[in-house]
Amino acid sequence: MIRLEKAGAEDLETIIAIQRASFKAVYEKYQDEYDPYLEDRERIKWKLAERPNSYYYFVKKDEENIGFLRVQTNEELTEAWLGTAAILPPYQGKGYGSEGLRLLEEEFSTVRQWDLCTVLQDAGMVAFYEKNGYHQTHIEPEKEGMDMVYMKKLIEK
Repeated sequence: MIRLEKAGAEDLETIIAIQRASFKAVYEKYQDEYDPYLEDRERIKWKLAERPNSYYYFVKKDEENIGFLRVQTNEELTEAWLGTAAILPPYQGKGYGSEGLRLLEEEFSTVRQWDLCTVLQDAGMVAFYEKNGYHQTHIEPEKEGMDMVYMKKLIEK
């Protein structure tokens, strides 16, 4: 059974370990200086414990942390930015990320617009988000061989 559990400041080391393991292959492929794999401890700590309207949720399988989702919301909780979706490599491609996103939408049931960006050339990630209801809005070049695609999901209630 998959469930979400809100993470707190005390979970910093676990968050860092999952983020590095989840993004290592993407970093090695694109060598992007902004890759989550390289994000420093202080910035992650700030997002986890100090940034307003910033939330981390562990994706748990039974009692094991198999990933996390980071979301940034507006004050009214009507819009959200999916900042990081990290699932540990052994659990990728098994539906856990999709279930995590579904549970996150339940957790933030007042959010009507979800936004994110990912690497356009990472066809697997683009397909993952499209499968989960996101559509591409625009593309911005990042560097040679790497573009960022911005995606949006609108929820009608």
